[in-house]
This record gives sequence, C-alpha cells and structure tokens, in this order.
Amino acid sequence: MVISFKNCEAFSEGIARVLPILGIECGEGGYTLRAEKADFLGAALSGMEGVIYYKEKIHFFRALGLFVEKARLGGDFEVREEPSFDTVGMMFDTSRFGGLKLSAIKEQLDYLALMGYNLYMLYTEDSFELPSRPHFGYMRPRYTEAQLRALDDYAYAYGIEMIPCFEAYGHMAQYLAWDEASRVRDTASVLLAEEEETYKLLEEMIVALSKPFRSKRIHIGMDEAWDMGRGKYLDRHGRVPLFDIFNRHMDRLIAITDKYGLKPMMWSDMYFRIASGGTAYYDESIVVPDSVKEKIPAGVEMVYWHYGEGPKGCDDYMLAKHQSLGHPVIYAAGLWSWIGHAPENHYTYETTKAGIKACEKHGVRQMMTTYWTNDGSETQPNMLLLALSFTAEMAYKGADVSEDVLRARFEALTGGDYEAFWDMSAYQNDFDNGKTYENFHDRFYGKAMFWQDIMQGIYDKDLWEQPLSGHYAAYAKKMSGYDGKFKPLYQHMEKIFDYLAIKTRIAENLKPAYDRGDREVLAEIKDVLLPALLERTVAVHESHRQIWRTYYMDKGWRILDDRYGAMKARIATAIEQLSSYLSGEVESLDELAEPRYHRGVSGFQVYRRITAPVY
Repeated sequence: MVISFKNCEAFSEGIARVLPILGIECGEGGYTLRAEKADFLGAALSGMEGVIYYKEKIHFFRALGLFVEKARLGGDFEVREEPSFDTVGMMFDTSRFGGLKLSAIKEQLDYLALMGYNLYMLYTEDSFELPSRPHFGYMRPRYTEAQLRALDDYAYAYGIEMIPCFEAYGHMAQYLAWDEASRVRDTASVLLAEEEETYKLLEEMIVALSKPFRSKRIHIGMDEAWDMGRGKYLDRHGRVPLFDIFNRHMDRLIAITDKYGLKPMMWSDMYFRIASGGTAYYDESIVVPDSVKEKIPAGVEMVYWHYGEGPKGCDDYMLAKHQSLGHPVIYAAGLWSWIGHAPENHYTYETTKAGIKACEKHGVRQMMTTYWTNDGSETQPNMLLLALSFTAEMAYKGADVSEDVLRARFEALTGGDYEAFWDMSAYQNDFDNGKTYENFHDRFYGKAMFWQDIMQGIYDKDLWEQPLSGHYAAYAKKMSGYDGKFKPLYQHMEKIFDYLAIKTRIAENLKPAYDRGDREVLAEIKDVLLPALLERTVAVHESHRQIWRTYYMDKGWRILDDRYGAMKARIATAIEQLSSYLSGEVESLDELAEPRYHRGVSGFQVYRRITAPVY
C-alpha cells in the first residue's frame, strides 16, 4: 500500500517509524491521506482520498492504523471512535533484573502508538542513576539521564506522555541491602520514615528521575510497605499507629514533589491495608476512616490496582471505595506477564474486561495496564502484544468489543498470528477442555512445572490427576506450524513446550514407577527421557539467551543462567542416582521414597520453593 500524506507535518516523525510496521510506503500514486482536527477520532476513505480525524496527537496514530486496516479490505468507509477513557496507559517494570534496551522500548512505543496508548512509564526502583550514590542500582540494569531524555523525546513525537515512576517507601530491598543505605533502612525493603537522610535520598531520586521528562506528573509508588515501622523505626520511636507513620511520611514526601512543581499519583493499597488491621486490600468490609481521608495530601491521584487475584467482582465496590477517598482515580489492570516464560492471556482478558466494565459504570476516565516482570523477567516483551492490543480495543470501543474486531486489529497492527499468541498461554495450563478454575492459582502451572526438581516434584501428584505431557506435546507441534514476522518467538515457544512435554512425562511416571518397583520404566527414564530433557534444556537455555540479548540489557541474565545451569546439574544428578539404584549400588532413593502431596503452599507461590526467589 502506498500513501501520500498531506497536511501531516506535525506527525511526520512518528509516521516514518510506523510505516514498516504497517507495511506501507510513503509516496505518490496511491492513496492520499490528510489529517483533520476534530472532537473525535476516526478515519474515512472515498475513492483514493482519505482523511484521519484526531482530537489528540495520539489519536492520529491510532486512526492511521484503523485507516490501513479498513483500506486493505477495499471500498469506501468511515469509522469513528469516542474513547471511554481520557488516559490509556501502560507501565513496564524494569526493576526485576530485566532492563529493556532503548531499542526495545522504542519498538514498544511504536506499537503502543498505533494502539492508542497515550501514557507510558518505566517502573524504576533503583534502575536509574544517582551519581552521589554509587551502590544505587549497582550491578543491575539502570538508565542514565540522557537515555531517559531520549525516550521522552521519542514518546513525545507520538503524543505519549512519559512519566517517572518509582518507589518512595517500600519495594526498596535491592538498594537497602547495601551498607551505603544503612541510615535510610527501616526493614529489609522499607525506607526509614522520619529520618532526614531518607528525605535527602528521596529528593535526589525525585530530581534525578523527573529531570529528563516533560511531564509534571510523577508516580511515587507507596504500595505494599508490609512491615513499615517494625524495624529500626520501632527501635527509635516505639509502637506508633501505622496511619500516623504513613501520613507523616506522605507529608514529607509531598512537600518535596510540591517544591518541584510535580503532580503525584500513588498506588492506593496501603490506605486499605492499614485500615484492615492486616494486609487485606479487597475486603468489602474495609472502611478507611474519615480522619485518614482528610490527611491524604491534596491533588494526589489514587491508582487502584487489581489484576484479578482478589475477590471476584470486587472492581465495582472497590472503585466506589476509591472515589469516596475524594481524589482522582486511575484504574490499573495487569497483563499477567509475571508468571513464567509466557503470559496468561485468558486471565488478562477476563480480569481487564471486568475492570473496564466497572470503570464505565463509575465514570472512571483514566486507566492503565501493568507489565510486571517478577522473579527474573522470564517473559519476552513482544509476547504481550496481544494483551496490549485487546486492552486498548476495550478501552476505545468498550468492554464488550467482539472477538472479530480484536483479531482484525491485532493482526493489522502487529503482523502477528492471533491464534499463535493465544496458544502461548497453553504454557500455563490446558484451556481447551472447558475446565473452569474457581481458584485462580490453579491456572498457573507453567512456571512451577518448568523449574520443579526432577527428584523432588512438588507438583507430581497434580500431574498424576491431570496429566499435561500430551497437552504440551500437542502445543509444541502447533507452534512448529506458525510462520511470519514473529517466527523466532513461535520457535522459542515450541522449544519451551517440547521441554515441558518431556519434563511432565517424567513427573507423571517417575515416582509411580519407583513405588511399584518398575525397573523397566525407570531405565527408560534414565536412558531416554532424562537425556532428552537435558538436550531440550540446552536448547531452551540458548533460545532464551538469544531473545534476552535482543531485548534486555546483559545485566540481569545471570539469574536465568543460574536457573538453567541448576536444572542441567539436577538432570545429570538424577541420571546418576537412577543408575546407582538400578545397578544395585544403592538400595533406595530417599527423594523418591518421600510421599507426594498436593501443594502445601499457595499454588501461585510454589515456584519459590523450586527456584531461588528473585525479588
């Protein structure tokens, strides 16, 4: 497709970037496309003359994608959209060892622009430079002022507001581990409130992080400060009501943001957790006292995050509770990117749809979705393009947008195969047999299956009752049949499914064969399946390393080297142990003699007993 752009000078920089993604050329002899300011966004075509209507700069790029999609179908058309949200944002976590390269962030911004996202933030705990504090972000991926400024310039060309996002209380374990941070440490992960050195640090962080960006908005974090006031603060001040500690800290923090003319937003959960008398966030009975509401600093926006792990249907009453705080509300969904090598797109879709419906009901006009990378950043960034796409469509067209629209938009904007991206979620479980999941933990098997120990399989009993080896083998075959732009990604998932097919087959048979003394099956596992698993471990490790180096900084990869290396070592040990048992050198294998139980810890967290946890 060839397009000649008229009256589009203000968008020329962004147009040049997205032309290759959309598969179009700029030149004469094809369509003529002009831009027209309007109070809505849309696109129209009459003959070979096209027009894009936009209200904000970002709308031009979303409408350009709409134009190209519709023009390829042939014939005249006119499409209009009146978004349900003023803000459609995305946050990417750079603090769990996976720091995206600038090239990868720019590619992400290209796709987000075509989808219509107008807000973007990098979640940074210690992943930016503080020149006066050499251990801040030491040996971890971090960004310089110049890099962040370049990203802000890049986003600005699309009309995407890039805002700084950091933590000003909890979630600071990486920096607080250093002696340099001893004076600002309350507990292992929480800053020390009412300590002057803490506010010097926070002012340095706020200045350094806000300086590269045009926006005057800033996300100050403040979530999950579970043990605030229970460490050094307790030693100095004794037992102080938690709301008093939190409010005093907020007052000092907002004084700093006010000093620099910044407009803060924050995760809201601690107001509810403290009011619950424990750690609850979504309990319908929680009441935040009026005396506390009155002390929330003026102008602070409340970010209500709910990814679906709380009570079902809580978005309705939780949004009402947030609006009662008397502050602007931003709804934050989750992409379920933090549970292993592949996202769970089904759950992302269900929970995001429920949240957007609640926003529509309550008139909440700002929403964002979050891309967390917990426990080692195992997921490859482009795997989330499907979830980002259907989230954007629900934000612009309403929660009940049809699957036909979702498919058409995704494939037109990304060049990806809609079915292939859905199939990646088969990493987590078998979603083809109509099984329902009353407990959301039961959906997420992939990470635990991938890393569980050969000889100490915590999930073995689950696999005896719900075998998954055939499921994974089938999806390895399916992935091998996909082609196109994202073929390297499909090939990576094929290797993962192939690995899991062997791994789960061993888990389904090893302990039962040992219990019944079936030496023939044990010999097959030793001589055939374990060597095959070792071969596939090497293949996945190498594939993952290549993908990581394409998208992420080298710092951080060591975590996954450790894990893959440990898996290879354990496979070798398992072969040795089975050899000793089958040869009669040893009479029993104590790890296989242990009974297998259903998971004795929360299913979603069981992998923390399997792999060395990474914050």
